[in-house]
Amino acid sequence: MIVRIDVVPIVLEARRIVVAEVIGGFHGQAQLGRFWLPSGVLDAGEQPGEKAAAIVKAQLGLDLEDLVVVGTRAERVGDADHLALVFAGAVAGGDPAPGAPVSGWSARTLAELPDQVGFYHRDVVEVLVSRYERLRA
Repeated sequence: MIVRIDVVPIVLEARRIVVAEVIGGFHGQAQLGRFWLPSGVLDAGEQPGEKAAAIVKAQLGLDLEDLVVVGTRAERVGDADHLALVFAGAVAGGDPAPGAPVSGWSARTLAELPDQVGFYHRDVVEVLVSRYERLRA
């Protein structure tokens, strides 16, 4: 079982989601679209929350605060089973500075998100954001 970490970076003041633009997609799933949540694979000995923060820092150059798990889901990716842990966190300042494999970024309201953001439909991302807002309250 591969544990994947997906992260929803939220600009709370503008209620925007920062999505990564990845030419060719993550995890060999290019047909799912070019905008993805920042994601990576949890390696042995890594802590999920620390990994989530490191993924967003490496891929988007952003610092997150108040990271919480807002969802989990099992996915079949190619011939491997993945368990995805979905974290959400507030962008703590600064402008995105994408790093490989991310080629760009977009900060969009929920209504402006494409129908599909990587493995997630826009409606699922909206639920994850709502969970984060309830947990922060």
